[in-house]
Amino acid sequence: MTAPPESASGGARTDGVGRTSLLLVPVALASRGAAFLVPVVVALWFGVGKVTDAWFWALAFPTFALVLAGTSLGTAATPVLARARARHPDRLPVILGGLLTTSATAALGFGLVICLAAEPALARLTHFDDQTVQMARGFLWRLLPFMVLTASGAVMRVACEVHGRFFEVALSPVARAATVILTTWLLLPSLAHDALPWGLVAGEIVQLAAWTLVLWRREGILPRPGLQIDPEVRQLGRDLAPILGGEVLVALNLVVDKAFAATLDPGSVATLEYADRARVIPQTLLESSLLMVAYASWSHLFARGEVVSARQGVARSLAWVASLASPVLAGMFIGRHLLVSTLFERGAFTPADTLATASVLAWYLPGVLPNLLGILAVRAHVVERNLRLVLALGVGSLALNTTLNALLIGPLGLQGLALATTLVMVVIPGLYLGLLARGWGSAWGRILPGAGLPSVAFVGLSAAVALAVELGPGAPRAWSDPTLWGAAATCLAILGAAWRLTAAVAR
Repeated sequence: MTAPPESASGGARTDGVGRTSLLLVPVALASRGAAFLVPVVVALWFGVGKVTDAWFWALAFPTFALVLAGTSLGTAATPVLARARARHPDRLPVILGGLLTTSATAALGFGLVICLAAEPALARLTHFDDQTVQMARGFLWRLLPFMVLTASGAVMRVACEVHGRFFEVALSPVARAATVILTTWLLLPSLAHDALPWGLVAGEIVQLAAWTLVLWRREGILPRPGLQIDPEVRQLGRDLAPILGGEVLVALNLVVDKAFAATLDPGSVATLEYADRARVIPQTLLESSLLMVAYASWSHLFARGEVVSARQGVARSLAWVASLASPVLAGMFIGRHLLVSTLFERGAFTPADTLATASVLAWYLPGVLPNLLGILAVRAHVVERNLRLVLALGVGSLALNTTLNALLIGPLGLQGLALATTLVMVVIPGLYLGLLARGWGSAWGRILPGAGLPSVAFVGLSAAVALAVELGPGAPRAWSDPTLWGAAATCLAILGAAWRLTAAVAR
């Protein structure tokens, strides 16, 4: 499957971005649905308890590495590879090979530091018993290859996106999830809970091989790993430093949240993780569709000096996300109990676990929309070369999240940790958007109203529906509740109107 011509050529037109993104949505839904089966089967096999506390605590650190590789490296590499593709296409195999070598080496060193630093952290920052501590320690060391493979995979994924291979990238989570689940299931009888990290490693190997094959067969590019540092790689290193610093600090919020949750009752870390997995469903969908298409397009446009067209693309993307995500998030908030029970309630995951997870999810969801807009705004700042801003707001994000966690965990427990995350997701993206508007100056006033004013209505209507249900009959807990179906019909009507408007603009 190939991307439309305008996407493959760098997405020169913003209408091509919209059309390609809309075509990717069903693919992304299917592939991300497959990927979400991984935590679902973990809930089925292990529920909420010592094993999942240890697993999700340990997984927070490789996830930290995954966020760094997927976000920082991807964010910095996309404009660099876009310039290299336009100016020096014959050097791409060497550039990619150098990126693979340096990223894998850095990930290995970083992973070793994480594994060694986690040893004293387990004793000092958690209330885990000895058995849980031993399981978490073992998980961490077995996940070291996962960190290296994740960094290497980020390089190959970005290379595919820059060449317009969006559909192949969007489909890859299916193969990865199938491999993770199958490998873990096959190893469970012999390794028990120790099968969990090896399943993830196998999934990353398959995904990396798939992206490499796409580049080789479709673009004729086969990376040449080596120690030679290409000038383009040096430029990426300079760009990566502030981005990496900012993303490290943002990603540390995941670790900080788990550290606070580990001081609460057994099962708290797992409950927070399950709620967080449900919360990030819209984010993973955005990253698998509009974000990767739009960011590649903006990078190509800026590389050609078409700044106005790039900014128009940013404005349209912000408006599309606000319009399409708001009714979806309202539906998730209203149906949160049924969403959690559908995703997780089977096997070792009990109805009591559903209630606890849904209550945490309710505090997470109000911050998701501003976070989605913030993700787009960060990429816009990167192509505008406002790289130090990413570092500065990363410091602010970590400081604010840690402070709010400490203040809210006492009176609210796990719900306080979720509320702290939501407040951070409102404040930091708000600053990103405000500073973007300041940087654009009067152009912001000319570009955004035409693209963004209708989206304000969709956001307002969606919020009103969610608020009316919450203050009225309350969130439904049964599929037979008429409140659920009335709210669902209303949210779908809002989504349909938003989809029609977005599709019309994208043509």
